[in-house]
Amino acid sequence: MSDISANQKAKIFFDGENDIEMELDCIVHDVEKDRLWLDYPEGADALKMYLEEGTPIDIKVFTPTGLVVFESMVINSPNEEKFIVEFVEEAVVIQRRDYTRSPLKTKLTLELNREVFIASTIDISGGGIKFNSNEELYPEQTVYGKLYLKNYDTPAYFEAIILDNPSLQPDEYTLAFTNIDEKERDKIIKTCYDIDMQARKNSNLK
Repeated sequence: MSDISANQKAKIFFDGENDIEMELDCIVHDVEKDRLWLDYPEGADALKMYLEEGTPIDIKVFTPTGLVVFESMVINSPNEEKFIVEFVEEAVVIQRRDYTRSPLKTKLTLELNREVFIASTIDISGGGIKFNSNEELYPEQTVYGKLYLKNYDTPAYFEAIILDNPSLQPDEYTLAFTNIDEKERDKIIKTCYDIDMQARKNSNLK
């Protein structure tokens, strides 16, 4: 079933007042053959009125193998005991180029102009990394990197470009992967998935 399972992040899109597109972050509670049970987020009661039975919505679900996107419809509104939406397997589209970003502090080595230096990640995704570095870097520079992940014996290797991001703090940078083997990318995606799952479990314990 397109790798959709409980505890995954699901972003829903729907029309609000004056047909303005709204979005909400939900969590998949359970999966059935033709429907999904979603946990409706706290603090969003004002938007329940736009999610009545029969309302068309679009859904993105973040899975370990990529982003699952499909058109859906509300079956049970969030005002009912269970917030249920339609799931049609044939309507699913897998998008591997849109990724969830997860906080992680770990070792990152970068090679620039044949010099290697060590940096520290802030957050990671299947598309790139935000990190701290004492080395001064500039937009459009190409770097070759190794990302060290605790559940893997070897780091994830990649080629990337430094992005222009004026909103970052001093010594903070972001890079986007320009050349990375899909097996290496999968290491990162699965690590993000594990981080999100652990955060979900910790939230349930509070």
